[in-house]
Amino acid sequence: MHLIYFDESGNSGNNLDHTQQPVFVLAALIVPVASWTAIERDLEQVIEAAFPTPRPLDFEIHANELINARGFFRQFPIAKRLQFYQDCMAVAKRHGLKVIHRAIAKKRYAEWLLRTFGKGIEINPHIAAYALVAQVVNAYLKELPGSPFGIFISDENKEVVKDLEKSHRVLRGTAGPLHLSQVIEKGFFIDSRKSLLLQLADLCAYSLRTKEEQAAQLPVKPLNATVAPWVEPLMHQGKEALQDVIAWLQAEQGQKKERPGT
Repeated sequence: MHLIYFDESGNSGNNLDHTQQPVFVLAALIVPVASWTAIERDLEQVIEAAFPTPRPLDFEIHANELINARGFFRQFPIAKRLQFYQDCMAVAKRHGLKVIHRAIAKKRYAEWLLRTFGKGIEINPHIAAYALVAQVVNAYLKELPGSPFGIFISDENKEVVKDLEKSHRVLRGTAGPLHLSQVIEKGFFIDSRKSLLLQLADLCAYSLRTKEEQAAQLPVKPLNATVAPWVEPLMHQGKEALQDVIAWLQAEQGQKKERPGT
């Protein structure tokens, strides 16, 4: 069994013209159940070494706050914050974790929506990225020895919870290349403050978004550029069923139009 933790970076909802966050990234951190306890213990040790108790009750590892010195982390120098970030990523590397992601350039995505559906149609990029990442995760699990099953665990995001729940249900039940044969149960949504592994997924997503912005030759802050290479040992790139996902999105939108009141 594997636990797959989903988190995003660059989220601006359906605002696809956000100049400060031109790229959306959804990342899935794949964690074998057998390693879960040891990974959490190692992360706790890294936290205690960097920020000894007592800590705030709502302490949470959050990439944006580490990089931009917000909240609890505001009191610490950048060198300490970066070292902590790197130490957390080193835990993932040491345990051989893998992360699968999909980046969506919002401007191009908006152009595709307009070209495909016309004006007034909004499909959150999170939904498109979820279908793409889920399909690659499923293929990755299927290729592992014994073809283990997985459970999807996502950070709470009220904007897309209902749509993701529906997408998950449909993709588990559908036939063909998008069928999630290795995924059991429903997708679970939890408060990231209650999960160190979900917080680790947040660090991965932030580093991946920076890498994608660099690849697109977009302006990248020097601090962001520092954290980008730390995710490279974890990256797994599978073959996306892009055309199948596009066809699925079009079919789902067509069904919405046929339903009264939608």
